[in-house]
Amino acid sequence: MNTNFNDKNTIFENNILFNMKKKLLFIAFIFITLNASAKYVQTCTVRYMTQDGWSKKYVIEVTFLTGSELNEATNSYKYSSYSTYGVIFWGNKKASVIKLISYTLCGSEVDKDCITNTYSDLKGKDQDDDEWKICVSDYCY
Repeated sequence: MNTNFNDKNTIFENNILFNMKKKLLFIAFIFITLNASAKYVQTCTVRYMTQDGWSKKYVIEVTFLTGSELNEATNSYKYSSYSTYGVIFWGNKKASVIKLISYTLCGSEVDKDCITNTYSDLKGKDQDDDEWKICVSDYCY
């Protein structure tokens, strides 16, 4: 009886490891693909919402692209083709994929003009439904 429990526990642990490896491979795939075909990359000041309010500000590169480009880069259909996304790659092989809810004039292609011609921070939500503010100008709120 105890052997059966150990077998189930081993299977459970193997499934967790397999899922973690899949996620890391997915993030690595996004990183490699986006570096090859990124539409617009800019150093921005970013913040995200925590339980206690807005996080501290991080100055980091953000890759901006359309949902179509992101779907192509990830070989999926997970992202809204006509939306604009900001992708942040963190140093520990993690990425935040932020769907912008702020209006941009990007249309079917992202370039510097459609990202930087904004009057306030770009706002969006990531894959965990956390809120983000992305400041693309010298004056961040």
